[in-house]
Amino acid sequence: MWSIKTSCLSLLALLLPTARAATWYFVTFNPPSGEYFTSLSGNLVAPTLPRAATYYLWPGLQPTDNSGVYQNVLDGRSGTWWFGSGWCCSNPSLPWGGGFNVANGATVSFANVKQADGSWTSTVKNPSTGGSATNNFPLGSKNFNDGVFAIELNGPSWDFG
Repeated sequence: MWSIKTSCLSLLALLLPTARAATWYFVTFNPPSGEYFTSLSGNLVAPTLPRAATYYLWPGLQPTDNSGVYQNVLDGRSGTWWFGSGWCCSNPSLPWGGGFNVANGATVSFANVKQADGSWTSTVKNPSTGGSATNNFPLGSKNFNDGVFAIELNGPSWDFG
């Protein structure tokens, strides 16, 4: 009986998907103590995407309570880059914003600006195609004190050169 249980457990272990932890590369920027971000903007050049896999490249802002991240993400899961904005990951009822596909080597821009009512407006643009998306996120209760640029790989290795 013991050998049957052991064999069944061994077979089950082979059939279960392997869990993989994300590999992270990141830099952060913090304003002086007691000060908070009111905007974050910049440009990204989309690297050549080697294959469809879970590649996320993103600038973002994290709040003092570490409850999530307000981010603009280059997402390579489909095999083509997609660029859009959203709040991740603590409040799944907040919808992800609009976005667009991005060619390898294209430069895209992002601008996240705190509005007078406390909400945040995110605008992402692809100047070469005219693609753009503007979204408003009700994040007025958040004070952002951590600027992040992250490369998040869930499965693939770093292979951008």
